[in-house]
Amino acid sequence: MSVLTVAVVVALLCGDSASAATDLIHHEVLDENGDFLLFWTYDGAQIELEARVRTRGWVGLGLSPNGGMPGSDIVIGWVKDGQAYLTDRYADEKALPPEDESQDWELLSGYENDTHTVLRFKRKLQTCDVRDRVINKDTQRVLWAWNDRDPDDVTGPAYHTHRGVRSSILLRNDIEAESLPNVIRSHDVVMTNTAIPSKQTTYWCKLVEMPPLQTKHHIFKVQPVITPGNEGVVHHILVYKCHINPNRTAAPQEHPGHECFTPNMPLDWKECYQGNLIAVWGIGTGDLSFPSHVGYPIGDEDDGGQVLMEVHYDNPEQKEGMTDNSGLRLLYTPELRQHDVGVLLVSQSVDHALVIPPRAVEYNVDNFCHQECLDTFLDEAGEPVQVFGVMPHAHLLAKKMRTTLIRDGVETVLSSDDNYDFNLQYIRMLEEEVTIKKGDTIMTRCTYNSEHKTEPVYGGLSTENEMCDSFLFYYPRMSLRWCESHAHPLNILGFAGVQEIGYSSEAPVFIDSIPIVKPANMSNMTYLDVVESIVWGQDKAQQYSQHLRSGNFVSRCGGKMQTDGDTILYTKESLLPHPTVPAAAPVFTCSTSSGTVGPQLSAPLPFMAVMTSLTILFTL
Repeated sequence: MSVLTVAVVVALLCGDSASAATDLIHHEVLDENGDFLLFWTYDGAQIELEARVRTRGWVGLGLSPNGGMPGSDIVIGWVKDGQAYLTDRYADEKALPPEDESQDWELLSGYENDTHTVLRFKRKLQTCDVRDRVINKDTQRVLWAWNDRDPDDVTGPAYHTHRGVRSSILLRNDIEAESLPNVIRSHDVVMTNTAIPSKQTTYWCKLVEMPPLQTKHHIFKVQPVITPGNEGVVHHILVYKCHINPNRTAAPQEHPGHECFTPNMPLDWKECYQGNLIAVWGIGTGDLSFPSHVGYPIGDEDDGGQVLMEVHYDNPEQKEGMTDNSGLRLLYTPELRQHDVGVLLVSQSVDHALVIPPRAVEYNVDNFCHQECLDTFLDEAGEPVQVFGVMPHAHLLAKKMRTTLIRDGVETVLSSDDNYDFNLQYIRMLEEEVTIKKGDTIMTRCTYNSEHKTEPVYGGLSTENEMCDSFLFYYPRMSLRWCESHAHPLNILGFAGVQEIGYSSEAPVFIDSIPIVKPANMSNMTYLDVVESIVWGQDKAQQYSQHLRSGNFVSRCGGKMQTDGDTILYTKESLLPHPTVPAAAPVFTCSTSSGTVGPQLSAPLPFMAVMTSLTILFTL
């Protein structure tokens, strides 16, 4: 469902009663038809929600660990003869969930009209009831359901007539425009009648001309423009700012573009990948508004007047005949803000150096932006940078994502999600900006579950491959564009007994082409032959993870220095950075005075004391 459609649905279905929910600052449409609207607000202790559903029967809302019914915390309510009812329930199986002994959801109000049932209710974020899921800043799998009849007085709610699941982040720090600029302009960077290939994964590129600007402007908001019906296929969009090249191969607006990284795509389009990222959008992201003191610069001396748009189409059903006109709407203004926005990608290399063994329940992969690389670009910038948002990105096996900062051995969490969902590529706006300065190291950790796999999964562009990325939104903009790292190839192959390879990080080759030198009996094997000769199991996967973490890594970064215009490609071999004071895991304690014991979040005082002394605050 497009953003405009959602806005219209919200306006139409809320009608005159919209004023009653003005205190509920967040809202989402949970189903594709716009029949289940959810509004909510929260503070540090509780969340308050209002469900508006096109039914005069019962309404159900649940929090699931994985999108399924078992293990879900569910609330069911209805209005009958003018009286509103609400029941707190817990699902042990795929059946009518029984009522919870501890009724922790509190009904605040409820009514129905000719078309809708409206229920408002609240609950503590952490109830200490083992049958209630903790509501935190992780991704939540939100179950929704309804039946057009009220529950029977004897048998209770009948089987749902409508149901579904949607991933959402309930405790979010969305940035709302404090004040709009006096002069607002917009430009749509979109595909044009692009035929979506009938294969699971496609990366499609299009060169788009930007409006001619005589002076510098700031982009202050980015909105998705998704073709109706393609919402589940357009997975993410990247827009790169092209540097000046008057001879770059142009394409008319109606040109559909080319598949990225193929011979059909003009070579000089690839130059745009050397430019800075203007915008990053992923499925579920919605609008992106920058804080009022920052904006992304266009029309400046570094602007070639063109952008390269890259769209990832995820078409697992391999549907045919789909046409796309999706893209992003850039809202910009000549009223400049205080700082220029930058986007920094910290990632694992996207190739076979990323190996996720099969049959692993929790397999960790770490990558980092090397301190020396970061220092080089911070030196040129002449000042620290402030991170205000993080967008984690991985694929189907990823279950947890975390981005951290290491300073003087002490690790601080910038962003984390212990319930990551590939289908919610959400940008986490930090509650407090985090300073990155010389001497710091930025790390990304991805945790995967591959217990259902029988063969290794490798890094790659396909949805069936994996990635491990963090996009950091920060200011003021520096020249650094990306940092990546991976375990040294000999570190990887050494786990299987390889002693020597023909490889130099200063002159890297395609990892699958690295020759094996010793031992002699393995010299006729390829890189993939060696990896796939390992007899994998859960224990073996954890041994492999520990082996990699104690060995050498190769780190690289790239950017165009402003002082001389040269592109810097930094490469270094080093050990994986390890904090001497790791970020403390949340501590869960609950009083047993109520007769139930469950999770309640608190931070250990010694760790908080360390954080206070460093003036680094926890964010997402």
